[in-house]
Amino acid sequence: MFTKRKPLAALLGAVLVFAATGQPLAAPASASENDPPADTEALATPDGSSTDEAAEDTPNWQEGTLTGDWGGARKQLYDAGLQADLVYTADYLRNNRGGITHGGAYMGHVDLILQVNGDKLFGWRGGSAYLHVISNGGGRVNLNYVGSLMGVDNIEAPVNRSGIFKAWLQQLLFDDKASLRVGLYPIDSEFYVTDSSGVFLHPSFGMAAETANFGSLAGPSIYPTSSYAARLRIDPDPAWYAMLAISRGLPSDRVATAGPNISWPKGVGSMLIGEIGFSPLKAGLLQDQPASQEKSDFEPISKLAIGMWRYAPRFPQLVAVDALGEPLLATHWGGYLLLEQTVFRVPDSNRDLTAFFRYGFTDGKTNAIDYSVSGGLSLRGPFAGREKDIFGIAATRAHVGPQGRSQLADELGEPLSSAAETAVEMTYRAQITPGVTLQPVIQRVVNPGLGLPNATLAGVRLQLAL
Repeated sequence: MFTKRKPLAALLGAVLVFAATGQPLAAPASASENDPPADTEALATPDGSSTDEAAEDTPNWQEGTLTGDWGGARKQLYDAGLQADLVYTADYLRNNRGGITHGGAYMGHVDLILQVNGDKLFGWRGGSAYLHVISNGGGRVNLNYVGSLMGVDNIEAPVNRSGIFKAWLQQLLFDDKASLRVGLYPIDSEFYVTDSSGVFLHPSFGMAAETANFGSLAGPSIYPTSSYAARLRIDPDPAWYAMLAISRGLPSDRVATAGPNISWPKGVGSMLIGEIGFSPLKAGLLQDQPASQEKSDFEPISKLAIGMWRYAPRFPQLVAVDALGEPLLATHWGGYLLLEQTVFRVPDSNRDLTAFFRYGFTDGKTNAIDYSVSGGLSLRGPFAGREKDIFGIAATRAHVGPQGRSQLADELGEPLSSAAETAVEMTYRAQITPGVTLQPVIQRVVNPGLGLPNATLAGVRLQLAL
């Protein structure tokens, strides 16, 4: 079950050979691969549904990829319990005003995702495996031109490297009402997630700034660097879920040089995070449209969730010291609230409007940002006949606590002009052809770094699903 390099290499080789030759793979008795698009995990669904159920919902490669179904070969692999997908993302962003200086850069990102349905491939009931390799390239717009505390682009990385980002095994339990994942696991793949904010390029609409911000000693397992973890999810009812994960902390002094992954021995302490979620729509508290108007593939968004996290051991505070000049210690912890809901739908269509709101806070003593708040709107299918397009507008604000401001002022060597940084983004993601999306974006960053002039950015994202 892919705990050694040789089986994993054989698995990867089998898929690549098959993709190159187009020859069907015999009903595999040993190793092979399975994989979804970059932001989905079709055979190991986050909601805890069985791998059998997930496999029945066969992807539509003709509509979702450039290379289609490979003449039926992809379907054969999928039926055998294997899926492999490759996604390339290219961003160009330019800072036209304010920030550090004017200028722009290209950033590139590759996702190779391999998935295995253990039940189909090995007879491993309720088991699945997931491997995600990433490769980063290009410049750094925020580092060189903007200077934002929160960042400006969710594929920008401190170091351009290639490597494994996710690699885990999952086992479904208790009649598929629970699942356990173990392996290389970034917490932002499932925790602190709102689907309706996924269209935006700004990083804080993924894992929000206060939780993503590293403390004085360590930080979370999130893009682009992950660590080993174990995650338990329970779905007692379709309207409820609960998740708990423990992961190795990433050392703060290695953030600027860390690659796409980091080994357990080089971690610092551990992070414990839990989240409880509820769907008002699935619980029957909200009125959905009549069944006669329902479109079979339409899924309204309805989610309310709360989460808490903390690190061990205790961290040094940012600037507070005792009478001997030694740093005072404090628990590095925080919490968050998520809310997203489809508020309007064009009848008998996949065109709808979803609103989201997110609020998170920290102890404010061991990391700079003590709270952040964000909200926005996501409009799917803004025009008739363009149901796959998405228009979005959102804003996020990160507030820095007293200790964080004192530390930043010392680093800059001058007083700060603000206690908070705000970013507003407007974007439109258009599907040009199957597997090709083009997404222009405009951002306005107010008080970047708490001491720089307001910045205005414009750019475009091109994404290719192969």
